[in-house]
Amino acid sequence: MTERLRDDLDRFAEEHGYSGRSEVIREACQSLLEEYQETDYEDRQVLATITAVFGYDEPEIERQMMDIRHQFEASIRSNSHNCLDNNAGCVETFVIEAAYPDVLRFIGIIRGTDESVLVEYTVVPVDVMNAEISEQ
Repeated sequence: MTERLRDDLDRFAEEHGYSGRSEVIREACQSLLEEYQETDYEDRQVLATITAVFGYDEPEIERQMMDIRHQFEASIRSNSHNCLDNNAGCVETFVIEAAYPDVLRFIGIIRGTDESVLVEYTVVPVDVMNAEISEQ
């Protein structure tokens, strides 16, 4: 764990009333494990939007994003890379259609590129979208 991350955890714990960084880490781990537990989506095809934000001019992270694009090209429906104003960072956005476990694996790989990469995502089952379109 980097010194910066330890400092951030300590500051977060103090600002949010946690007893210390261990409590923050424990809650974060529980949340992550719950996120990956079996859900209603387990055996379904889903459409996911994944957004990764990272520092500007990070050639290693950008190379890894390119490798991930190639690895998952059959599932990727859309991908964009944008630079934020004043070189504040980069945003990589993916839209993928795949089985739910494959989407979770994709998200895990994105998260694993570097500890500085912030990742957010949404998931929608494809069959729900198809049913709603049919009803219209």
